[in-house]
Amino acid sequence: MAPKKMTLAACLKLHYNMAPKKRRLAGRQWIQKEEEVHMGPMKARHPESKDIPTEFKGAIVEAAAAVVSLESYHAGPGGETMFVGSGTIIGCEDVNGTYTSTILTSATLLRSSTESNALQDDIEVNVYLADGKSFKGHLSAHDLHFNIAALSITSDVALPTARLRPLDDSISIDPSEIQDEEASRSFQLHRHSDSFKICPGDMVVALGRHCGVTHELWAALGKFSVDCCRFDCRELFRANCRILESGVGGPLINRHGEVIGVNFFDVDCTPFMPINIVSKCLKRFQENRQCCRPWSGMELTNLYAARIGKVEKVFSRFNISKGVLVEEVIKGSPAKQAGILRGDVIVQCEKKSVQGFLEFCDVIWENVGKSIEVVVVRESSAAHLNLKLFVDETSPDKVNRWPIPESRWFKIGVN
Repeated sequence: MAPKKMTLAACLKLHYNMAPKKRRLAGRQWIQKEEEVHMGPMKARHPESKDIPTEFKGAIVEAAAAVVSLESYHAGPGGETMFVGSGTIIGCEDVNGTYTSTILTSATLLRSSTESNALQDDIEVNVYLADGKSFKGHLSAHDLHFNIAALSITSDVALPTARLRPLDDSISIDPSEIQDEEASRSFQLHRHSDSFKICPGDMVVALGRHCGVTHELWAALGKFSVDCCRFDCRELFRANCRILESGVGGPLINRHGEVIGVNFFDVDCTPFMPINIVSKCLKRFQENRQCCRPWSGMELTNLYAARIGKVEKVFSRFNISKGVLVEEVIKGSPAKQAGILRGDVIVQCEKKSVQGFLEFCDVIWENVGKSIEVVVVRESSAAHLNLKLFVDETSPDKVNRWPIPESRWFKIGVN
């Protein structure tokens, strides 16, 4: 069967009173419009190739081979497109001469609506490679709390896969340690380690593919930022680049072309889920067919991201250069019951020093349903405090919301 030639560039409102054929036409017009905006008037928002530093271009080209465009639509005659986005091929397995590839993307592609925590029943997904070849995608894993999904496709040839690199967000506020870290980064020693050390201001690139007349790659250059995202999910990091809606679910890469996160859409930035969290979600789902998510009832950030007054007090009083700052404690939560207070800095966990937020997340992910030992420092106490924290599991009614601004939805038939 010939691949489907006409696709839509955005979500369609189901209540709109138009015939399916007209909807498809209107959608295709919007795809063309999105591509025109990207290549023309919005040049400042989405840098063209001439604006991207030379050292990034090779990394982008290398990573691009594994970037695909995705289209979800209602099954059946005249099926209406629900959403378009991007994804990354993260694995390809040879099974008796047939290749099964795994594609990482956002669960937004599959939701019945942006505010819903349920998957659409009658949904099908088309996967498009850079050359326009299409495949039918099959859902193999999903997590609506963290808004990620994995699709599988089969092909007669092996497809290129991306290189994934977990993030290391441990940054010292000690000047002597900072000099050592900068020397390490200048020699790029971290590339050969298991993780990629990321610091505020580091350049990153968000990638995606158009879904329409062409499946051309686009790239948005930006910087890693310590600013917070407005979404519910506190595990999200942030880059200040701005992506197209078709980039939802696409990869965020470092200067080596390694995938360090999955992109989501916001008006003035690109929230992204670190590949560390994504990998744990997929692993848990593969093992248990569901994701067992930790909940402690705290909002956390790295010590280096705290206000300067707080950093000064912690460093001068306790001589601590790394740790995780407790920004908020929810009433009745395990953290509250453990005696953890807002403003505490977690410096040890399970008898090991806490270097950063992602490292602490790694420990609690491995201890859902268990109690762990944490050590905190507090401004009102001269001594370190040893506490017991029970790591609870996130309940189904506490799933994160993942809104897409209503003003950004493509309107059918609107010019």
